[in-house]
Amino acid sequence: MKPEPIAHAARWTIAVFALLLLAACAGSGGPPAPLVGTVWNVREAGGAAFKPLKGGRDAHLRLDAQKKRATGYSGVNSFAGAYQSAGTALKFGPIAATRRAGPPAAMAFETAYFKALGATRAYRIAGDQLELLDADGEVRARLEALPPL
Repeated sequence: MKPEPIAHAARWTIAVFALLLLAACAGSGGPPAPLVGTVWNVREAGGAAFKPLKGGRDAHLRLDAQKKRATGYSGVNSFAGAYQSAGTALKFGPIAATRRAGPPAAMAFETAYFKALGATRAYRIAGDQLELLDADGEVRARLEALPPL
């Protein structure tokens, strides 16, 4: 006895719907990355996408909970400075950086990144994505968590 075409189509429709629903619920595949202790690679700052120098490493940010210190790399220079956080509020203190020179595009990105850090007043994490927000709630930088080793 052959299955009725309508019943067969209904089973396929339900199966496809269930798979789509599971995919939508899966999200990033895990709990959100913690703000502190995670190495966050910078993907965008001030509306500009990060492009590493040839053979260079990713721009990144790491927050140390015990020392209340932010450290990172802009794509050209290493930096460090204090930060304060409470709830979803986040503010960076003055940033000290090395003084290496780089190509104009890399230096422009560094300037945008440091301005984004200076303007940050809050953050939002969804999965492995971190957004640094200014006082108006506008995204100033987008970062992505490095997977734990």
